[in-house]
This record gives sequence, C-alpha cells and structure tokens, in this order.
Amino acid sequence: MLLPLALAAVLAQAPQKPATKDVKVIKSNRAAKSVAAKTQAELDAEARAEDLKLRCADDPAACDGASPDAKSKDLSAKEEALRRKEAELAEREEALRKKQEEEKDEKEKVEKQRAEQKKHVEKQAKQLENVMQGLGGALAGEE
Repeated sequence: MLLPLALAAVLAQAPQKPATKDVKVIKSNRAAKSVAAKTQAELDAEARAEDLKLRCADDPAACDGASPDAKSKDLSAKEEALRRKEAELAEREEALRKKQEEEKDEKEKVEKQRAEQKKHVEKQAKQLENVMQGLGGALAGEE
C-alpha cells in the first residue's frame, strides 16, 4: 500500500511536458522548389540508368550500345511491321474464307443441278417405260 502512494508522489513532482509541440512552418520559395524538382529529376535519371544496367545484365543481347530512344524506335518499327503482317494475314484469311464459301456455294449449285438432272432422267425413264408398256399392250392386242 505504501508503494502506490510513493509512486504517485514521485510522479506528481516530475516536470510536465507540454501537450502540444511547437510546429515549425517552413516556407519554401521558387528556388527551393526547383532544387527539389531537379533533385527528383536526377533521382529519376539515376533510377533509369540503374534499371538499364540491370536489364543489360539480364539480357546482354538487348544492350548492344543502342540508346533507349533508339531501342524504342526500333521496337516501334518492329511492332508496326508486325501489325502490317497481321493485317496482311487477316486479309489473306478473309480472302481464303470467301473463296471457300464461293467453292461451297458452287458445289451446292452443282449438286442441285445434278439432282434436277437425275429427276429429269428418272421422269423420262418412267415416261419411256409407260410408252413401252403401251406399245407392248398394243402389240399384244393385235395378235
């Protein structure tokens, strides 16, 4: 019981810290902002250089001394060539598809004509058979 009383007395005598801290407001001017921006630009440039180094370490063939701008232009040219080839391939596929459809339509047309010819020939054969039966009946009737 004595211990809590002693602790309370010691704490009561301890100096109190202010509840709020003094906040310093730093006013920046245009020169300070440009230095900060320049520093950020330098940091960005260093980061790009480090990134390029790491990429070159991973793939030395990709880093043949060409600048990043030249590489991006080369990549853009390759992408454009690839797009042209894809467009050409799409045109060829479309032409092939149309040709196949035309061949299919032609084949269906030929099949339809053959079916009509077959019907016509069957009809003529039936007529001929009827005529033959009629002649056979007429000859039998004459006898």
